[in-house]
Parts: sequence; structure tokens; C-alpha cells
Amino acid sequence: MSPYISKYFLLISISIILFSACRKDNRPANLHADTNNLIFKKGETAKYFSIVNTGNKNMDFQISASDNYLNITPSSGVLGFNEMAKIQVTATTENLDFGIHKSSILVNSNGGVTDMLVQIYKPYPDPPVLWWDIDYIKIDRNSDRDYVMIRNDGEEILDYSLNSQQSWIGFSQNSGHLQSGEEDKIWIEIDRTGLSNDLYSGVVNINSNGGTGQISIDMEVGIYSVSFFNPTYTPMNINVQSMGSQEIAVLDRVNYVYDENPQNIFYRATTHGETVGSQTLGLTLVWQESLDLSGETSPIFDLNASEDFFFLSVINYGNHDLDQWSINYNTDYQFDENVLIPNDDQEYYFGYYDALNNSNVYARIFGTNNDAVWENGKEFNFSWTLNQSILLESSLKSTDKNSSRSYHNKPKQQALLQVKSQNQKILRKRNSYSLKSR
Repeated sequence: MSPYISKYFLLISISIILFSACRKDNRPANLHADTNNLIFKKGETAKYFSIVNTGNKNMDFQISASDNYLNITPSSGVLGFNEMAKIQVTATTENLDFGIHKSSILVNSNGGVTDMLVQIYKPYPDPPVLWWDIDYIKIDRNSDRDYVMIRNDGEEILDYSLNSQQSWIGFSQNSGHLQSGEEDKIWIEIDRTGLSNDLYSGVVNINSNGGTGQISIDMEVGIYSVSFFNPTYTPMNINVQSMGSQEIAVLDRVNYVYDENPQNIFYRATTHGETVGSQTLGLTLVWQESLDLSGETSPIFDLNASEDFFFLSVINYGNHDLDQWSINYNTDYQFDENVLIPNDDQEYYFGYYDALNNSNVYARIFGTNNDAVWENGKEFNFSWTLNQSILLESSLKSTDKNSSRSYHNKPKQQALLQVKSQNQKILRKRNSYSLKSR
């Protein structure tokens, strides 16, 4: 090919490239939006979308909403090549009816037009919910009042009232109305007129359109009292030297009454799990010490199970009953329990056992030679807190875990377990002291 022809083709190629470049530089403005619908979920008041100019010429844009409860920022502007604008859409829903509302947003520009669907959900407000801060109040002989905080944890207005059957209990106010999140401080006031020296007990009832509550009240008249609470899962026996023994029900208290502060007392308390036939299950937890009460005014003590132990309960909704239980199997703390857990979907209470990093629970799947196995860190986890418990659940038909355990506890008759009868909770008290089992 001659040099002239080569130069000719080279010039043609350069011209095509320059022409193409010129055409590319002159591309018109072009609108691109990253979505074509905005959905406001419950509680959301702001949403965002973006627009981009993919053309080379400047793009002028204007954005408008079909309803005045939508506010758009920015609502206009100019974008150069590949420039982006982030658009905020704010919804004002105060005057909207409850339910779903549909609207639209129009993005208009010299690079095109985009219609955007907007959907807003305004839910019905949550009903009022009563919350109160304390379950037990003890008023010593030198005081004549204490308080309870009442709060509305719902969204609609909470109407509440307080009352008591005891004539010596009064209130700074016995009713009120609370908006969402608001709270009242109610003083419980005591009138000792005409009362002889003793420890008096009563109840304050809280009624509301968001639930009910109850506060137990102990009140001293001319005496000194020491209170012991049982926050564990099983009834407790306590003996205070020279004052006698009492049983403390689960989530309840007993009081020992003195004419004056005894300065020092010695007590011993025990609790354990047991079968329907009163056969002891697991460990017996023991509290035992001398308490220095000098300087203490009307003390309250919580008898807490140490974090070194755990309480065990089981629900079985599998195909087979479960029996021949080993807790902490193959450790120095192994307990074997000859109890039957039927597959009836009920929660059964065992007792207290040592909490170990390698704690485990084994049970035979009745009618087979296989074991169900639960291990700490796998099927359950300890919280390592006072009064900790674990609930084991079984839905097993069978396992491939062949039972080869050395099982020792084989009394003649298989025992039945107690069915759970109450929910465990924290009893809220002021100025209480923790006594831990040993």
C-alpha cells in the first residue's frame, strides 16, 4: 500500500474518532433515579432516594409531591455530568388517619421525568401499658411514708388508680392520667393512730386500663423487724436462733420481730428440689452465718442461690418419655436421678446442681438404649448469675448416642416430679442485702 493511501486512511480514522468524541460530549442531560417507590414503615418519618445526571449537559430538576404531608429537600437544583443529588422525603403523619396512605412524587427535568410511588403506614397506637418500679415496701418505725413510680410504657393514655383494704395506708394521690412515657411519683403514706406495737402487713392495688399491679407493704409500729426473702425456685426453711423456724414460700418473705435491734443474729436456711413424694433431688443449698445488725434499720435480706449452682427444669414434647437422668455425668459432681419425664409438654422441676464449665445432662430415651444429651455451651448456656436456671427441651424421636453410662441411683420405685406452678421473676425491693448460699 502506498504511503499516500496509508495517510488517507489514518486521516479518516482520526476524523471518525473526533466526530464520535464530539457527539459524546454533546449528549443531552439524562435523569436516572435509584428507585421508583418509597415505603415508610411503622415509626419511620424520613426516607431517601438519589437522582443522577448521566448526560453531559447540565440537568435542571424540580421535585414535587402530590400531597402536602410530604416535604422534599432539596426540591430543585442543577446537576452536571455524573453528579448526584440525595433527596430527603419527610412525612408529617399527625393529621393522617390510621392505616395505609398512598401518594406520589414527580421528578421533572430537562433530562426526563420520573414518577415515584409513596406508601405510608400509620399504625394504630399501642394500648397503654402499666409499669411500676417496686413490688415490696417496708416502712420502718421511724418513717411514715415511701413511694412508688408509675409509668405508661404504651402509646395511648394510661388511666390508673390506687387503693388498699388497710385503713392505715393512704396516698399522696390515688389516681392519675399518663401520656406515653410519662411517670408519676406516688407517696404511700402511713397513719399509725390507734395501732398497738406490732408489724403490720398490707397490699396496695394498682388498677389501670393498661394492666394491674400489686405492692406488698410491711409497716413497723414500735418494734424492730428483720425480713428474709426467698427469690429461688423452691420453698425454703429458715431458723433464726432463739426465734424459731419458718417456711418461706417461693418469691415470698418472712419476718422476725423484736422489741429492739438485737444487734446480732444467727440464722440457718436450706432449700432443695424434691419429687411429688418428697424425695430430695440434687443438692441442698445452705445459708448459715451471723449477721451484724448494729447500725441497720429494719433490714431486708435476699437468700440468693450462688452463681456456683443452677436450677434444672425440663419440657419433653418428643415421642418418648425420658428417665434415668445423670446431671454433670462423668465429673466429680455427678448426680443420678431416677425420675420419669413424660412427653406431655409440661415443664417439670428438678433441683439444684453444680454449675461447671463442662456441665452436661444425660437422660435415657425410654424404650430405647439411647441417650439424649445436653451440654453447656451447646444446648444450654449458663448466665453465671445469682439464681440462674436452665430449661432443657426435648423433641427427640431417638438419637445415635448409645447409652453406656455407669448409672448408680436405682431405687425400687421411680419418682414423679413437681410441675412448674409459677413464673420466676425478680422481686423489686429497696435497700435489700444479698445473702448467697454456700
